[in-house]
Amino acid sequence: MANKFEWSAVAGGVIITKMVSTYRDIVVPDSIDGRIVVELGDRFLMGSPNSDNRSITVPSTVGRFGKDAFSGIMGVNAIEYKGDVGNLFSAGMTAEYDFTLRYTMDGTEKTFGFISGFPISFPEFDAAILSTTFRMTPEVAMQRLSDPVMLTDEHREGYAKYLRSRIIPMAERAVADNDPDSLRELFSTGILAEDDMRELLKRSVRSGRTAMTSVVMSLIKSGKT
Repeated sequence: MANKFEWSAVAGGVIITKMVSTYRDIVVPDSIDGRIVVELGDRFLMGSPNSDNRSITVPSTVGRFGKDAFSGIMGVNAIEYKGDVGNLFSAGMTAEYDFTLRYTMDGTEKTFGFISGFPISFPEFDAAILSTTFRMTPEVAMQRLSDPVMLTDEHREGYAKYLRSRIIPMAERAVADNDPDSLRELFSTGILAEDDMRELLKRSVRSGRTAMTSVVMSLIKSGKT
């Protein structure tokens, strides 16, 4: 297994124009020959073999990205960026494949599943997916409402509107399946009203599920509905 690089000098360090890696977990170096890696060029991983379940880790030194930086390689399902995510979002990239982005914002680790064909940035992703329905899912809407990074009021309402007709059956299913984690996730969207929660409490009590009943009562008591 090996990494091979092609690079050139740019302001502040070097740009990797080509990186051929046979590793499953690809780690972009923070320096090459003593020079700081500050930029990744378009399709810089083209030529690396495609394989399933690959990941890419990008160091915090990298602050600039080519618009098609992560194109040209398939099988990647996770990208971790250790720098300021605003740098990544401002690059104007579109996902070539579905992948989970891992990053840190305000000291908190976050993840989001970006979708092939959609922008790798907020709020551009929200605008694009809310304008179509063929790739929208309740899971996407719930994640954006539960962790509203750069979520505008307009887009928040769009996701809420999409979920309103779907969330009650989903919550009822969570209670019936004795799945408190799913119920907590649904509750975190802020869409379930207190009356909704009290109906779910009745269902839980009737079912005799003591632990689930306790969870529903706790959520109602939290006063977040």
